Amino acid sequence: MKELEKYSNCLKRIDEFSQNLGMKKEDRAIFEMKQTEKENEACLVLKNGNFNSPEPWFIVNENDEIHTMISLSSLKNILESLKQTQKENFELKLEKAIYQQIPIDFNDAWVVAMDEIKKRVKEGLMEFNIDLEKLIVDIKKEHPNLFVDMEAMVERVKNNEKL
Repeated sequence: MKELEKYSNCLKRIDEFSQNLGMKKEDRAIFEMKQTEKENEACLVLKNGNFNSPEPWFIVNENDEIHTMISLSSLKNILESLKQTQKENFELKLEKAIYQQIPIDFNDAWVVAMDEIKKRVKEGLMEFNIDLEKLIVDIKKEHPNLFVDMEAMVERVKNNEKL
């Protein structure tokens, strides 16, 4: 009875997850993994679906842990999608950091920032470890001509000078 209850809990968790993926109950491949007599060998028993069921396939082990199995091509697609999303997120953060410093010409500031990022990556720093706001502040100090000098503008306004 306890074993059936445990298996029922696993099915509920698989149901919730597969619904998020838009999978129908009858289309899911669910395997039970059983230890064989050999220590380094296990057997997968198909409990639901078939070998043509869409991915991911679900595997329930003896400890009621649920694992999934996907093809190498699906894993490759997921990783490429994550990489693209990470790149887009990085570019948005860089764009925000540049605009916060009020560039005179955004594209010029972008090119200088990307050159600096490439230098740092060659030195072994990962892109996502770069503090973009600090990077742009440093670039503004090195290349003040790329950004509007707000302090100078405020001073001119205070002194009634022409901009």
